[in-house]
Amino acid sequence: MAVSYVHAAVPQEMPTTYSIWKVVLSLAFIVVFIPACLWLVKKLQVTQMRFGQSDIRVVSSQSLGAKEKIVLIEVEGEKILLGVTSQSINHLKSFSTNGKAFAQVMTEAESSSHLDDADKGAAS
Repeated sequence: MAVSYVHAAVPQEMPTTYSIWKVVLSLAFIVVFIPACLWLVKKLQVTQMRFGQSDIRVVSSQSLGAKEKIVLIEVEGEKILLGVTSQSINHLKSFSTNGKAFAQVMTEAESSSHLDDADKGAAS
């Protein structure tokens, strides 16, 4: 009688191949499920952007630091340069469609900055 109690107390072991396949299939499901969810979220965002056509378009963005950047946006054909920080958004310059190119304006501003520096050095 003691033998039957000992035999009943030992749990039935599942075959090891069944446990391994269960783990492998669970991991495979997770590896496929996460990218599928990310793809779905991206598709929903793209679809939402198509239906919500906006008159404002971000042309370019340049990071200047951890929380500062310059953003060039286009609104109804006019390009606007904005300075963006975590605390504020500042209008820096507007460019009309028939005006000078952005690169040309930046070159002129840079050359005038060098001239101002030269004038200050000559005055000293």
